[in-house]
Amino acid sequence: MNVFKLETRNAFKSTLIWTISLCAVIFFMLAFFPSMQTEAMKTLAATKMEGMSSALLAAMGLSVMIDFSVVTNYFGYVLQYLALAIMVYAAQQAATLLVKEETEGTISFLFAKPLNRETIFLQKAAANVCLLFFMLLLCFFATVIGYVLYSSSTFGTAVKECGIMFLGVFFVALVYTAIGWPVSAIVRSSKSATGAAMAIVFGSFVLGVASVLIKGLPFFKYLSPMDWIKTDKLLTIGLTPEEWFVGLSVLIVCPSLALLIYRRRDYL
Repeated sequence: MNVFKLETRNAFKSTLIWTISLCAVIFFMLAFFPSMQTEAMKTLAATKMEGMSSALLAAMGLSVMIDFSVVTNYFGYVLQYLALAIMVYAAQQAATLLVKEETEGTISFLFAKPLNRETIFLQKAAANVCLLFFMLLLCFFATVIGYVLYSSSTFGTAVKECGIMFLGVFFVALVYTAIGWPVSAIVRSSKSATGAAMAIVFGSFVLGVASVLIKGLPFFKYLSPMDWIKTDKLLTIGLTPEEWFVGLSVLIVCPSLALLIYRRRDYL
């Protein structure tokens, strides 16, 4: 029995819906970009930002005044909120990966097959990662097309900049995916798993905001992977050694922990 194919087929529909929705939002936001280059919109954006408190601007990722008439600045700001949706998807899919079999009553069917739990977990996890890559690849293509159609960027520049941004998003999404796997091995229902996934994503997002707003807590940014992929930072210095260390540690520890728990759990 090929668990990889089964998992891919079962999760493909929901992944496709997420992908189409994200691509549509990306294309719509980039189609709106030419209007950001008009003097009226530049003045309006500057006026609105000047009227906000510095703390609120910092929480929104606008601690430095951004020129939204530059497509990279504009889309980079949009991407930080799209990334939040992507991380919710990644964490939710991972957190329900194992427990959904118990919730749906198909766990007995899987265990009746000549497959050990290591094989089941590894093939389901591989399908999870492949579907995530598929979604981000299509989002990347949608962004490149939008860049070329609605800005003065050349195809080569669009591919380079979008490639850096979406590779960063993919790495962080893998981190949230890895965190979701042990959750799926621990919880007892898909509803609990979904709630835990949402709490992980939004909790880490709040930690990132706190690292900006509260003096003395800058280290919280290392616990907020979405802070690692802010576009201005990503396109200049990339991920820092500390961020690589935290991310790779999660990618090693969490799958191992998930497999350990999954081996010992009694589903029957």
